[in-house]
Amino acid sequence: MSEQAGSPLEDLTAGGPAIDAFELLANETRLAILVTLWESYRPFAEDTTLQFSELRERVGTADSGQFNYHLDRLTDHFVDATDDGYRLSDAGLTVVRSVIAGTGIEERTLEPTTVDMDCKLCGSPAEIAYEDGWVYVFCTECDGLWTDRSDDERGQLARFSLHPAALADRTPEEIYAAAWLTTYQKLHSMIEGVCPTCSGPIERSVVVCEDHEDDGICGNCGRNGRGAARLSCAVCKEWVQSTLGSIAKYHPAVVGFCYRHGLELQYGVESLAQIERRLDEATSKVDLVSETPPRVDVTTEMDGDEIRVRLAEDLTVLEVSERTA
Repeated sequence: MSEQAGSPLEDLTAGGPAIDAFELLANETRLAILVTLWESYRPFAEDTTLQFSELRERVGTADSGQFNYHLDRLTDHFVDATDDGYRLSDAGLTVVRSVIAGTGIEERTLEPTTVDMDCKLCGSPAEIAYEDGWVYVFCTECDGLWTDRSDDERGQLARFSLHPAALADRTPEEIYAAAWLTTYQKLHSMIEGVCPTCSGPIERSVVVCEDHEDDGICGNCGRNGRGAARLSCAVCKEWVQSTLGSIAKYHPAVVGFCYRHGLELQYGVESLAQIERRLDEATSKVDLVSETPPRVDVTTEMDGDEIRVRLAEDLTVLEVSERTA
């Protein structure tokens, strides 16, 4: 098979830090070393290092020379060599944590399950499901907010990325709250311009459907609302898509507005009841002010009072205004 110009095959032959890292991990003994050092690691412990002989014994490698070769390959990349022994470096901890978070303790799934919450569009019961690393929230009656699963006729209200490990020892309601909180934290980090996965810079944008159909799910963009926020990392390609209301509710003026009306936006979001209260009481309306360049007004209303945030194309806040009843 010929290599196309600019293909990943060219990158493999050219080498580089990322390719070197993949090559280092492509060995059973090296992976066993990383897992063994992770098992001995204890947060806040004064010393979690292992001596060479103890590490080799735990890994189960009889050939000292071969073991030393593989350990040397990992040193200064994923393993730190100290006077007291060997331990995982920060990069090594990240690798093992990623594997554990991505696989969990066992295969995790959750069949569609009704939870104690209602659809904000029609008031019907909602249900959640977990599949392939995603928590899906569905309405049992209406078309929901958007669709991206052509094989499912249920209306989708939300979709959250969540590691399988998060499902351990949690009820369906707790799984939903964990997914909501995880995405909430990711979104806020990316609004600030820092990727929560790799610390890289963030590209932010407002997307607006030019031919939006207002009756239910739009056949052009697949959303109930005309606009959405998209944030993605320029380095590791981490991403999140959000409602514009969620972007506006991060601004300190909106946080203070809600607080004055008895609602804490940034506390208690691990609780399903508090999430429900936030969604019920701090409703938002989005108005398109300009298509070129995109400008949107997001208005949050509580107790008859309103606060309006105007967002630019890159999601920066252009102005804030309040109106009291």
